[in-house]
Amino acid sequence: MSWPVSPGDWVRVEFRKFPGDALHYFWQARVVEVRPEGVLTLLPQGGVFHHVAKGRAVVLDHDAYVAFFPGAWYSGGPDVREGRVLEYYWNVQTPAEWTGVGFCQYDLELDVRCRADHTCAVFDREEFLAKRALYPEAWVAQAEAAVEAILDHMRQGRWPVLPPGEPLPWLERV
Repeated sequence: MSWPVSPGDWVRVEFRKFPGDALHYFWQARVVEVRPEGVLTLLPQGGVFHHVAKGRAVVLDHDAYVAFFPGAWYSGGPDVREGRVLEYYWNVQTPAEWTGVGFCQYDLELDVRCRADHTCAVFDREEFLAKRALYPEAWVAQAEAAVEAILDHMRQGRWPVLPPGEPLPWLERV
């Protein structure tokens, strides 16, 4: 499976909330790399992250790379400033779907964040557990498996993971 994008294209990235179809957050990203395993996008420094659910728009002070993998229950990549990895942010989600203008998926609450040295932590388990009963049963199993898949992805240093670097404090998130 591949998506009809090329390096240099601009795409809209949307995350929705379940149940329902409410827009949770979105941004405009530039496609920087297309590979058989996925598409790497960039929300560049100065780009705007729109958190609809919180009524906030944040201008990024760093570059945020997000890779989308066809059929995967997660997306993510490194946050970088001046060539240095600040951290990796991985979002657990339904598989990304192509909308004709970008990627759309349901956010499943769980997040995995990894420092530049590749040590990782799972965030928002409480939110996931609180909503677990609302999700289709198959989504719950896939979300839990996605956490392990992300940890394996980091351990193996698979694309777009970069070589380990000096760890920094966690970034403040919206």
